[in-house]
Amino acid sequence: MRPRPIVVLAATTLVAGLVGTVPASQAADTGRETVPLPAITPIPAGPIFTGALQDVTKRGYFEREYVVTVTNPQVYSYVGDSTEVSVAPAPTSPQGDYRSRIIVRAPANPADFNGRVLVEMMNTTTTVDLDIAWEHSHDYLMREGWAYVAITVQQTGIRALQSFTRDRARYTSLGLNLMTPAAAADTAQGSRDPSLAWDLTSQVGALIARGAATSPLDGYDVTSTYLTGQSQMAGYAVTYVNAIHPRHQVFDGFLVAYRGIRATNLQYAAPVDGTVPNTSASVDQRRLAGGGSPVLNLQTESDPLGFPSGDDSALWRPDANSDTDRFRLWEVTGSSHNDRWGAEQALTILDRDFGIPFKPACDWVAPSGVNGFPTRFAWNAALESLAGWVEDGTAPAIGPRIERAGGQIVRDDAGNALGGIRLSPMDVPVATHGPVSKGPLFCPLTGFQTPFTKSTLKKLYPTKVDYARAVRKAAKADVGDGFLLTTDATELMRLARRGPAKEAETIREY
Repeated sequence: MRPRPIVVLAATTLVAGLVGTVPASQAADTGRETVPLPAITPIPAGPIFTGALQDVTKRGYFEREYVVTVTNPQVYSYVGDSTEVSVAPAPTSPQGDYRSRIIVRAPANPADFNGRVLVEMMNTTTTVDLDIAWEHSHDYLMREGWAYVAITVQQTGIRALQSFTRDRARYTSLGLNLMTPAAAADTAQGSRDPSLAWDLTSQVGALIARGAATSPLDGYDVTSTYLTGQSQMAGYAVTYVNAIHPRHQVFDGFLVAYRGIRATNLQYAAPVDGTVPNTSASVDQRRLAGGGSPVLNLQTESDPLGFPSGDDSALWRPDANSDTDRFRLWEVTGSSHNDRWGAEQALTILDRDFGIPFKPACDWVAPSGVNGFPTRFAWNAALESLAGWVEDGTAPAIGPRIERAGGQIVRDDAGNALGGIRLSPMDVPVATHGPVSKGPLFCPLTGFQTPFTKSTLKKLYPTKVDYARAVRKAAKADVGDGFLLTTDATELMRLARRGPAKEAETIREY
């Protein structure tokens, strides 16, 4: 992959209501707060908790791990229901410095780096760090030459490190600590304390963008940085965009994926009736508004879970592309909160690193099984579109919204949703793709896929050639519309040559 040409970047500077054109990844004195750089210490080579499942060295990449010590950490509080915040020094922790860890993956040869860095706040819904964005888009990121940085942003993730089955001693002496004293006293729910996540994330972003010799990407020409969070961490990303980004302006753009109806609080809150109120219901605090920095919100058909009506003004807000508001909402029809592609990788990590052969009581076998809709291709297009928005001002395509009526998603006779960004599996369907499945624990998140009957498939596509041609036509249209990358369209067409019956199977070949 050849490096991309240096381009002028567009980012936001919120000073007295004015919008500047200085890239966040190229520090300039624009009146924003100065974000201090953290201290980092390499962790010796060895197996990494949530290390890449792929052999990245064969793709010309390296993977390294570091301890990050937050410099002069602050904590934040909302002022009422607004997005304004008050700031105070973080309380001193009896466990010492506030320290976490990051994973860095990048081309081994700086000449193969395209200048873009994706920073992910890792998801700990399973109590274990999972690199959701990497799971979906590792092929795209490596073929295009991105660098990738994953941050452990919760004490929940740090606790899991202490139980690393492949190397019990790797993390035990590192003094990792992300809990304020009040949260540490709450043994039941304190590990979800978000107080340190904000400065940790900003300082890692600043380190990557302008850390020079102190950066793990020293020698790499970083031109733009992007922050992402998925599901639970989408709540963190929403709060970061609305409350922290206007102050720090570290990142150039944001990909918020699979968000729910609320946003994460800025600090730990004491339990009320046994429950920690860790999310905000304020409309302003939930409405994604980057103040002019590009924000792309990628949603599956099942998001937000249990709230399909589409009438919440904070979530289903209008698209925009102005100096003070750049926003796109992409709703991907047929997709589910956790599809087979992502679920299989997550289960492998849980088993490999945490010693949990996690097998949910869902129907994971043919004929009906976990949704196999290829949401990863929408991730790839979203990342490419977001980067283009930052680098040359080309706004992503406006995606059609999923059709809803009476608080429910409108579906066709086969049970598939209408509207939305469809990709070829919905425009040339071979199965019913459902957003939510039955079963305990995480089963509802994986959705379901029910293949059409052989007679239905024969009626729709008399021959394999008929099916392949239909997929080719749909995929080319998706590329033209800006919702699918050419390389991914080629992959969909390759799979289609196997025929509709094979494509309908729930045990997929990737």
